[in-house]
Amino acid sequence: MKSESSGAVVKATPRQLAGIVAAVIVLIGMHFVPTTEMMPLAARNTLGVLIAVIILLVCETFPFGITCLTAISLLYFFKCTGSVPEALTGFTNATLFFVLASFGISEALTAVPVSTRLLLVLMKKFGQNTNRLLFAVMMVTAVLSSVISNVAAAAVFIPIVQKFLEVYDDEEERKRTGRAFMIALPIASMIGGMMTPAGSSINMLAISMLEKYAGTTITFVQWMCLGIPLTVILLPVAWMLFIKIYKPAPLSQQKISSYLDEENKILPPKMTVKEKYVLFILLIMLVLWILSSWISVLQITAVALIGLMLYFVPGKMRILNWKQFQHCVSLEAFILMGTMISIGNVITASGLSEWLGNVLFPANFAASGLLAIGFVCLLTFVLLVIIPVAPALVAMLSGPLVAFCVRIGVSPALAMAAFGLCAANCYLLPLDTVPLMTYATGYYKMFDMPKATVWIQLAMIVICSLWLMLMGTVLGL
Repeated sequence: MKSESSGAVVKATPRQLAGIVAAVIVLIGMHFVPTTEMMPLAARNTLGVLIAVIILLVCETFPFGITCLTAISLLYFFKCTGSVPEALTGFTNATLFFVLASFGISEALTAVPVSTRLLLVLMKKFGQNTNRLLFAVMMVTAVLSSVISNVAAAAVFIPIVQKFLEVYDDEEERKRTGRAFMIALPIASMIGGMMTPAGSSINMLAISMLEKYAGTTITFVQWMCLGIPLTVILLPVAWMLFIKIYKPAPLSQQKISSYLDEENKILPPKMTVKEKYVLFILLIMLVLWILSSWISVLQITAVALIGLMLYFVPGKMRILNWKQFQHCVSLEAFILMGTMISIGNVITASGLSEWLGNVLFPANFAASGLLAIGFVCLLTFVLLVIIPVAPALVAMLSGPLVAFCVRIGVSPALAMAAFGLCAANCYLLPLDTVPLMTYATGYYKMFDMPKATVWIQLAMIVICSLWLMLMGTVLGL
């Protein structure tokens, strides 16, 4: 294969080739699996297409967007669905357009130095030592991630952290500290993303799937009541694990102060009008999102799209232009999300949903609601190792999970909240988009991350189960 830009030959990796071979074997092999009443033709072929697509995604055989677009065709050609429009139903889901708006909102926030200003204020306050600096970075990342995408929240601080690491004279100390900070960034963004539905597209997707399959919902305020306490507990737990396991190297107070002074010189002495405008629009959106819990017309996606438009207002207050927006939008993420929702719809329509429910969720499960929520959390984290694509996992298992909850008498809303919260915390290994950004900096290796993250996920299983059951009673979920 030749690169159009350079003309150089790009060889396929063994992993990519293995992906093609495995996907073809699955697509051929599924025709030898007999159909049954529980597994009709459409359900069997949908399962085969799903497995083949996940293999291609995990092996990165093709760009994610191309694999997803191909999946739409496969759903049609293998008679999983009756028409191409039926295979594209996910692209009409409101969550998809919230994701689109969130890219622009994130870009508007990074177009002004407000996030850097906030970080430096906290670093000055907590900056007596490196460990406290780490906590300041994690805190700001988490807060920012509560209203913009996890990817954007982590991306904002990567260059800031890289510049800070240059203060170290000793190479070994720089690498050790860089390992702690670069692992902390994506995890803080994912933990912070739990605080509101707007904090992660997975939160929005989980709510959307709950409405589709259970006919009920979780309001913006109800989600905040579930997610904020989890973040408040888990963020310090993660921080303590990082300083204990990765041991960031100490810096003298003089060096820290010098770094802060240099950064403050770059910033305007006072907040600019544009900074205030960006924050004002964001604050208005947050207020309207909260009010949507009681005023149904204030739909979260609709509010986000109007807020995005206000960043394009012509004149002195314009924050974004169309080229900036085009540049910041991840078409790959947009197509991935739309395709996975489409596949989820086909899974339900084909009857595969019921079969998956019987396989993954035991029919004789007779435990309490607390253990059921714990089981959902544990199963989610285990499946994320096999399928490290959270949108695919949520779209695929939402229907079976709701059916399981109805069967055993557990609140579908609480189970879907646990499912969404855990699916959005995909960081056992750096395979998700968010940790991959900091993994690419080279400060840590693949298996450095689970030294801490396995304990964070275990803590989340326990805390999430206890807190959701308690608040579920209070909120009437």
